[in-house]
Amino acid sequence: MSLSPRPIAALGLVGGLVSLVLAGFEARSVAPAAIGWALADMGREAFGQDPWIWLAGGTVLVGTLAAALVLADRLTRLKRAAPAPAFEGLQQSSVRDAVSEVRRRLEACLGGETSHIVSAFDEVVRGAVSVSASDIHLSPSVEGLTVTYRVHGTLYEVCRVDVALAPKLATRVKVLARLDTYVHGVPQDGRLALQLDGRPIEARVSTLPTETGERIVLRLVRGSFSVPEVDLLGFSEEVTKGLREVLSKPQGLLFVTGPVGSGKTTTLYSLLDHITKTRGRTTTMVTLEDPIELELPFATQTQMHPKSGLTFASTLRSVLRQDPNVLMVGEIRDHETADIAMQAGLTGHLILTTVHGEGASGPFARLIDMNIEPFILASATLGCLAQRLVRTLCTACRRPAEPEPIHVDRFAKLGLSIPPGTYYEPVGCPFCEEQGFTGRTPIAELLVVSPSLREAINQRGTTKQLYDLAVADGMTPLVKDGLDRALRGETSLTEVLRVAG
Repeated sequence: MSLSPRPIAALGLVGGLVSLVLAGFEARSVAPAAIGWALADMGREAFGQDPWIWLAGGTVLVGTLAAALVLADRLTRLKRAAPAPAFEGLQQSSVRDAVSEVRRRLEACLGGETSHIVSAFDEVVRGAVSVSASDIHLSPSVEGLTVTYRVHGTLYEVCRVDVALAPKLATRVKVLARLDTYVHGVPQDGRLALQLDGRPIEARVSTLPTETGERIVLRLVRGSFSVPEVDLLGFSEEVTKGLREVLSKPQGLLFVTGPVGSGKTTTLYSLLDHITKTRGRTTTMVTLEDPIELELPFATQTQMHPKSGLTFASTLRSVLRQDPNVLMVGEIRDHETADIAMQAGLTGHLILTTVHGEGASGPFARLIDMNIEPFILASATLGCLAQRLVRTLCTACRRPAEPEPIHVDRFAKLGLSIPPGTYYEPVGCPFCEEQGFTGRTPIAELLVVSPSLREAINQRGTTKQLYDLAVADGMTPLVKDGLDRALRGETSLTEVLRVAG
């Protein structure tokens, strides 16, 4: 007994239609539907068979594809809708919205008859991380304790609470940072580490006695950030090319200088990453840091503990016996550390470090003041990078503005004239939260030690003399780099002068 193909085809057609109905007739089903009908028509023309059979087969194919697509889409939606960790619960559409939420939570913790200091401090830290704040300020005054975040160089006041709560919050911070809780009359420095919402949080802590209590600043360590490539740091092509050339040298010292918060550590990490990628397995890399701001998979990192005798100088002396090729020293602060670093730079080690100085030519005078012999300094040094961070203009609201006379005068005093072109000034809009700026970008000058500079260092040349020689050798001054960026519309003339003028 044989069955007619038409009833079978009819059942297939019904099954395919049911699949389409269950799929919800979503828009994405139109494409497979068109394909199915085309296949049915092509089959009928090519083989001359009963079109009912091809129609049923095409419909079944359409229904199957549509159901599969809808199922995949629903799985994706379920994954996206999964509850986010509490740590991310404060992420808002804007910094101001997040700050408002932190304020509400703090008021809930500190209001009423009982103040939950532990929970309140956790909310302060949680909110700072959610907006990518670099610093948290707890500043007591006669009017109250002000909690402030620094985000991309801009200060945001979170809230102001009763000043009577300041000692309790200060004690909480000191306990976490392992500082002396009974000491209030002298500054203290420490390192804070805690687990918050299942994630590790670290910060450098500094306390300062004031008339109304202890002012506390926490600098958050960005342990969850990845290391950017050298090309993505934002430096000019000239500086990037110069850095690559310096890093290709087998030995010597590269200094990075700039004020606190200018991105020196990010630059150093990026340079180490570049060395690893270009030299591969032939390089052993060790870092000495205070604190360790990011865990590097390609380097051996050591945290300094001065109280226990683990200083830069003592650790550097020991590390040199570990056969390293590349060393990063967090900062050169004293003669002993500087002397060991210079000797290491002369004996086959590439060393990256920071020294506070005025521009790229400033570290030389500072190191000579540390009683480093000029001829050793000149022989060991490869170059010096000076950098700053300027705020970038919001492209949604910036407007053209002619340079003001004060801009012309200040640049003229710095030895520069403002070239003709279109310059911009900040305005403020909802996109940039009325700031006029979005994010920051670096400006820099790179001094590479040439024979003429080496001779000038040997002769104890002044910072100004070294600067002039470096410019004559082709170095683009820091302010000139900022001026070029202002001409390209990346920042304003006022911002360049504020940071580098």
